Amino acid sequence: MLEQPKKCHYVTIFMRAMVDVDVVKEQVPQNLEPTKCDGWDWYEWDHLSHPLLGPLEKMVKGAFDPFPI
Repeated sequence: MLEQPKKCHYVTIFMRAMVDVDVVKEQVPQNLEPTKCDGWDWYEWDHLSHPLLGPLEKMVKGAFDPFPI
């Protein structure tokens, strides 16, 4: 996101999935587009890598709970 906004429209889509904890430990994220993406990693919600993408940072600061009961 730019500090000086341009006339444009951004759409950010967040998706959530529930996974089996035992299965996730064995999974390794794969980067299938290495020329477009630096990589994939698993992070705990309370220990996200920084800097965050602007929309995600707003969600975190707004107390968004990705794990509602």
